[in-house]
Amino acid sequence: MKKKLLSALLSTAMVASLLVGCGGSDNNASDSTADNSAATDSSTTDDSAATDTAADDTATDTASDSAEGGDKFYIYSWNTEVQERLAYVYEVYPEIESRIEYVNVGDSAVYQEKIDQLLQNPDAEDYPDMIAFEAAYIMKYTNSDFTIPVTDCGITDADLAEMYPYTITIATDQRDGSLKGVSWQSCPGSFIYRADLAESLLGVKSPEEMQAKIGSWDDFLATAREIKEKSGDATRILSSNGDVVNTFMSNKTDPWVSSDGVFHMDPSMEEYMDVVKTLEQEDLTQKTTQWSDEWNAGPSTDAVFGYFGCTWFLHWTIKPNCGGEAVGEGTYGSWNMCEGPAPYYWGGTWFGATAGCSDTELAGKIMKTLCCDTEVMTKVSEETLDYVNNKTAMKTLSDAGKGAYDFLGGQDFIAVFSPLAENVDVSWMSAYDQKVNELLDTQVTAYAKGEKDKETAIADFKTAVAEAYPAVTVE
Repeated sequence: MKKKLLSALLSTAMVASLLVGCGGSDNNASDSTADNSAATDSSTTDDSAATDTAADDTATDTASDSAEGGDKFYIYSWNTEVQERLAYVYEVYPEIESRIEYVNVGDSAVYQEKIDQLLQNPDAEDYPDMIAFEAAYIMKYTNSDFTIPVTDCGITDADLAEMYPYTITIATDQRDGSLKGVSWQSCPGSFIYRADLAESLLGVKSPEEMQAKIGSWDDFLATAREIKEKSGDATRILSSNGDVVNTFMSNKTDPWVSSDGVFHMDPSMEEYMDVVKTLEQEDLTQKTTQWSDEWNAGPSTDAVFGYFGCTWFLHWTIKPNCGGEAVGEGTYGSWNMCEGPAPYYWGGTWFGATAGCSDTELAGKIMKTLCCDTEVMTKVSEETLDYVNNKTAMKTLSDAGKGAYDFLGGQDFIAVFSPLAENVDVSWMSAYDQKVNELLDTQVTAYAKGEKDKETAIADFKTAVAEAYPAVTVE
C-alpha cells in the first residue's frame, strides 16, 4: 500500500526549505525556515475545512493501515550499525520487524545528498520515516522543517532524564528549542596512551601522573618534546598532526556563525593553528595522515605514544590495530587513559523522525526502546561495548566491574569516560560546522608547513567562508 500523501502545504514548505537550506548546499538550515505560521494564519475558512476533511480521511486510512499491518516503515542510515542496534528493539517488539525497511546508503560521503533528494518527494513509497544523523551535520536537519519534535513521537522529559546533557543540546532545534533527535550512545573523548612507554620514557606510573604531564596544551607540547628526546628520536607523542583537531573543535566558546548571521573566529582556533604548527615544525608527530595504513599501524609499534580517541575509537580503532588479541600479544594490555588537555567528544549517531513520518507511534517505540530504556541500554553496552547514553546503565555496569578492561591493563574505561561525558560542552555548535572546519583545515595545513604566515592563512580562511556562504557577514 502506498504511503498517504502529505498535505500540499507541508510539501510546499519542505521543498522550499530544502532548496534554501539543504538541497545539495551547505547553507545554514536555520536560514531555510519557512513562515509556516503566516501561511496557516492566512488560510481561508474553506481551506481549513478542506484540511479538516483531509485529516479525517488520513485518520481513516491510518486506522485501515493498522488493521492490515501497516505500510513499510523506512529508516535510513549510512552503514550497518543502526540496523544492528535495531535488533534490540525487535527483541522488545518482535511484531514490528516485518514493517521496518532499513536502507543502508553504504557511504557516509553521499548520505546527505541521498537524504536531501528523498525529502523533496514526500509522496514516494521510500520516503524516510526516520533518519540517522551524525554530529557533524545533525543541525542541518534538526534546525529545519524536515524533522519533528520527539515529543510528537511520545518522548517525554522523563524519557530523557538519564541522557548526557550534550547529546540533547546537539539535537535541539535552535530556532524554537524543540528536541528533534535522540541517541543511544555517548562519545566522550580521552587521551589513550601507552602506559609502558610512559613509565620507561617519562617515569609516569599512573593515569593521574600522566594527566599532570598533558593537562594543558603547553604541558602537552613540553611532554611531546620529552618523549622525542628520551626515546632517542624513535617515539612521537602522536601519529598525525590532525589527531588534535577534535579536541580543539570541541572547545570553542562561540559558534562559527552567530544567530544574526555574522561569522566569528573563536580565539581558541588561533591556539589550534599554533599547536599544529609546533607539532609540524618541531617534528613532534610521525606526520602520517589520519586513517592511512601508516597511521593504522601505529598502535602495534613503539613509534606512537598515544591517540586522542573516544569511546568507539578505543574499542574499534586502537584495539584492532594493536597487533594482538590478548595481554602479552602486540601492545594489547599496555594502554591507559586520561582526560588530556580538555574534555571533548567525537562522533555519535542520532535518530530523528521526519515531517512526513507515516507512523509517529512506531518512531516513538524505536526511540524509547533503544535510546531511553535503561534495561535495554545496559544490555546494549554490555554486549557491544557501546558507551550508551544512559547514566544509570553505565554506572550499573561499572559498579559490577564490567568496565575493567584487560586491554587497558584492567583500568575501568567506564569510570574514565563518565565524568568526561558530563563535561562536554556543545554550545558552540552550528549548522555551518562541517564545511567551515574543512575550510579551516586547508589553511591550518598551509600555515603549519610554513607556506603562509598566520595573518595570511586567517585572511584566506575568511575569504573562503565568505565565498561559501554569501549570506553570512564575514568581518
